[in-house]
Amino acid sequence: MGENAVKRELKDRIKALLKRLGYILVPTFLYRELIDFIQDRAVDVVIDVGANFGQFGESLRAKGYRGRIISFEPVEASFQILSRKAAGDDKWQVHQCGLGAAAGEAVINVSAASDFSSILKTSRAATEFNERAAVARTEMIKIKTLDEVAADLTGNILLKIDTQGYERYVIEGGRTTLQRVKGVSMELPLIHLYEGNWKFHEAVKYMDDAGFVPAQIHPTNYHPKDRTSLVEVDCLFRPQELHRSA
Repeated sequence: MGENAVKRELKDRIKALLKRLGYILVPTFLYRELIDFIQDRAVDVVIDVGANFGQFGESLRAKGYRGRIISFEPVEASFQILSRKAAGDDKWQVHQCGLGAAAGEAVINVSAASDFSSILKTSRAATEFNERAAVARTEMIKIKTLDEVAADLTGNILLKIDTQGYERYVIEGGRTTLQRVKGVSMELPLIHLYEGNWKFHEAVKYMDDAGFVPAQIHPTNYHPKDRTSLVEVDCLFRPQELHRSA
């Protein structure tokens, strides 16, 4: 066996061992994540729609992002936790409301696991995926539009939407804002956990019609009954024209 073959075999053995331990070895030049896009586009304003407990904002801060975060979370209990997390950060603003196609009010289905809460009804597939996706109660929430809340924002904007199937309605209320964002990050379904949710290819077509193409796709979760099959992915879209940092 030649020296190169020995190196390849050793590398394969190391990768296999790391995988058994829960890690994957990937060269950095082959892997890019959202924070790389944020830095490349000089993003200094992140609109965080569907903030839940503030996990996304915390992740951004942990990865070095120091710009503004503007988070929206309608569910009362989740908003209280979000508020406490953002309290010591003068560049992190929080608002208790949802975003949709038009301003008004809506009923949100609050699940036992709050990150499954949605204005849309959960499907049977949702509780098969996680029994805590079952609706525990409902709340009346305030709805604003993205164009309304972002009207006075300036800077390089990234829009993140994680609204459990309600993403399309958020975008429909933000057509003007969409024309000036650097990117849009959304959680998209491969298995439908919510009734009336769009399919993955429908979302990609919708964004294509709006002038955006996929820039990154990352796994979100796998199904417990089929551990090699994805349920949802995080998809980052960029404008079709390669607009870099301003």
